[in-house]
Amino acid sequence: MENIVKEANGSKSVNELIEKASDDAKKMYMQRIWGMDKEQIFHELMRVHAESSKLLMQAQAELERLRQVVGEDDPKRH
Repeated sequence: MENIVKEANGSKSVNELIEKASDDAKKMYMQRIWGMDKEQIFHELMRVHAESSKLLMQAQAELERLRQVVGEDDPKRH
C-alpha cells in the first residue's frame, strides 16, 4: 500500500495503477491455472461458466428494465 501511495504521488496515474493491478491479477490467475491438473481445470471452467451465465442473466434483466423505463418516457410509443 505504501508503495502505491509513493507511485501515486510520483509519475503514475490512478488509471495506470488500476491497469497494472488488473494485469498482475490476470498473471496470477493464469499461473494458478497452469498449476492445475485436468480435474481442477474442469471445475474452474464450470465455475467460470456458472458465474458468466449469472452475470449475463443479470445484464439481460437490467437491459429489459431500462427498455421499459425508456419506453414509459417515450411519448412516441404511447
